[in-house]
Formats: sequence, C-alpha cells, structure tokens
Amino acid sequence: MLDSWNSSLAHFAGTVLLQTVTLISGLPIYLFFEKHTRNLAKHWQQLIFASFVVLWSCINTLLWRQTRASTIRGIQTIASFMNWGLLNLIVALAVFVVGWIAYEGKRNHQFRYGIVEILVAMVTAMVSASGIDFSKPDTFTRVATIIGCVYIVSRGLENMDKYEEDQKKKAATQPSGQP
Repeated sequence: MLDSWNSSLAHFAGTVLLQTVTLISGLPIYLFFEKHTRNLAKHWQQLIFASFVVLWSCINTLLWRQTRASTIRGIQTIASFMNWGLLNLIVALAVFVVGWIAYEGKRNHQFRYGIVEILVAMVTAMVSASGIDFSKPDTFTRVATIIGCVYIVSRGLENMDKYEEDQKKKAATQPSGQP
C-alpha cells in the first residue's frame, strides 16, 4: 500500500512539474502580448493575463501525451458531476459576449442602459411570477429571480441618476457660450 501511495505521489509531482514547465514555456509568448497591451487599462491587462494562463495551460496539457488522458478524464468527471455539456459552454460564452456588449452600451448610453435594465427586470419578474406554484420544486428559484430583479431595478435607477449627475457636471464645467 505504501508503494502505491508513493507511486501516486510521484506521478502527481511529475505531472505538476511537467505542467509548470509547460506553463513557463509560454512566458515568451506572454511577454509579447504584454508588450502590445501596455496601453490598455490595468483590468484589461489582468484579464488578458488570466485568459492567457488558462488557455496556455489547457492547450499544453491537452497536447502533452503524458497528461492528456488524465486531463480529459478530469474534465469529463467535473462536467458529468456538474451536468455540463456543450450547451453550457455555448451559453457561458454567449453570456460573456452579450455582457461585454452591454458594458460598452452602458459606457456610451448610461441613461438608456438604465431604462433597459428596468424593463428587463420587470419582464423577468413577470415571467418568474407567472410560474410560481408552491407545490413545485423550482419555486425558490423563481422567488430568488424576483429578488434579483429588485436589485437590477435599483441598478437601473442608479445608472439613470449617475447619467444625470454627469450631465450636470459637464454643463457646469462648459463655458456658457458653448453647447
């Protein structure tokens, strides 16, 4: 039993060492990206770095024959435990893309974004409320969704107020002869 444990520990240590070396081998590529992203905001640089680390690790782990099978088994185990499939991945990517578009829209049209937030929250609350049946197990989810809608409405109102405050500040700082 001790030999089996030592063998497993050695295999684990070897795998970690191999993945560490693989990750470090991506350092020149990251330095190239880092050089070309210096003008971006700090949060974008951090997002690019985190994305690079995850992608580089996954790609290299899947390419190395020694770790490919165990990595795929690990991913399959996690995916089956979490009941994930291709649809989950597509939805996650779509949420990221739509979220990014919404962020850009909020930056450029904050008042309208607040209105859209309120409208989406109201429609979502109505849809969730129409399905409430206390004999069904999804009632808690629907009530939690409605509570989340309350938060979204408050965020929408805050965005509308912030837009108006920003407009007042801009008007106060502009000379009186300019629009």
